[in-house]
Amino acid sequence: MTTNKYAQCRFIGYAIPTGPSQDKLILSKYLVGNYLGATDIVQDLSARIAILKNAVDTAKQALPAGEDTQLVNNIFMAPEFYFHGPLGPYVYRHTDEDPAELALKMLAKTFNPQEYPNWTFVFGTMISAKVANIDAVFQSPAVKMRKRLVESLALNAEAEFGNARSVTEQILSDTIIDLRANPAVQVRDRALVFSNLGLQLSGQSQTHQSLTTEKYFLSPIDFVLFETNNQDVITEEMVAYPHIDLSDGDVKKHVYDSYAIFNQNFGQNNVLSSINYGIEICLDHDDARLRKNMNRENLPANNTELQIQLVPSSGSVIMQQCVVVGKNGFVFNVDGWCALDNSVTPQADNVAGVQSVYTNYTLTQNGTQYSAHTQLAQVKNPAQGCDPNKYPADFQFLSAENVISLNVPEPILDVGSFSEYFAGGYGSIQIYGGNTPYDLFSEEIDNSVK
Repeated sequence: MTTNKYAQCRFIGYAIPTGPSQDKLILSKYLVGNYLGATDIVQDLSARIAILKNAVDTAKQALPAGEDTQLVNNIFMAPEFYFHGPLGPYVYRHTDEDPAELALKMLAKTFNPQEYPNWTFVFGTMISAKVANIDAVFQSPAVKMRKRLVESLALNAEAEFGNARSVTEQILSDTIIDLRANPAVQVRDRALVFSNLGLQLSGQSQTHQSLTTEKYFLSPIDFVLFETNNQDVITEEMVAYPHIDLSDGDVKKHVYDSYAIFNQNFGQNNVLSSINYGIEICLDHDDARLRKNMNRENLPANNTELQIQLVPSSGSVIMQQCVVVGKNGFVFNVDGWCALDNSVTPQADNVAGVQSVYTNYTLTQNGTQYSAHTQLAQVKNPAQGCDPNKYPADFQFLSAENVISLNVPEPILDVGSFSEYFAGGYGSIQIYGGNTPYDLFSEEIDNSVK
């Protein structure tokens, strides 16, 4: 008997600023501010998960009443850096549990299959660092020198003008690059993925509830250049991300490996037997991580292209040259740092070559403006080849009338207050396909219709 489960989807984005408090750009390139969060990792995770549940439930209450949960896949995403601590990354010892694995266990209890049966989540990303003794790192003469040198160069460059400023900026940039070649701390930036519909890896029949993917491209605003409260924190010049070997493709083989592509399998008797996802975190998308590697991918035999491309970010947008989904596939971006324009209601427009629908969130606190956005595009004609310089995708028109935007109410926390975790307000929820979910097309469905 043929079934028609999950042939529709909607995309739900939590537009919440995830950067430091009092964040500002220095030299139009580097971030200055103070990280927020609880020193106890479990307390911090619990608070952030409670804030997430408040946002998800805000969206859930706005969905059509009585909707068949076996027809629609609700795909929820939060921005990059949603999970972090007061040092920047969660810092844990070698004997401690990986905070990403701990968070996914806690998320599974919160977003249970009884209440969220047809939901697929990307809970933003988590930054973490495994360090035997972080206090010793901060107290080392080499790290103290790094911090003094970088801050001095930045402040001197900002005080200069013309050629003197340009020269000092270049010295600062070269210094940071040189210091990162021998990092004081290795940091991992991982997307946390969870679904009650199940997740599968390449060539495996086993179904998993959760997995992670990892970022390789370090942005100048991923970490503060220096902290304004004179605290010992992990800063931009201290860090490096691990190298990811993409020479054999980007398809996941293990739940916690660093790769980006996985799928959901709904069964051979379902009209849509499976969906392939690819996740690119912020600058990895700008670097065309998936586009440059598509010729190496070993996707499931009956489904040779990606249907859904997800981009959690902090300072990025959908890049036309980097879109890899097939015809009628979707690209969804949720960003925790910038707005696309001055609008605050859902818009349908062309953004840098990408016809899309998008919604901004902005809030000014104590003279500082915090921003976030969500953006969705659907491919009309897919990209050809693996060269981002040639034959990019083009896009269909999506109506802003099918987008619901909601302010998120203040969450209730067991310990502490919201402002101890996020600086830019409670954020907003944007539901793309709010009243009318989108059809998930594929070659399988097209053939069955014929």
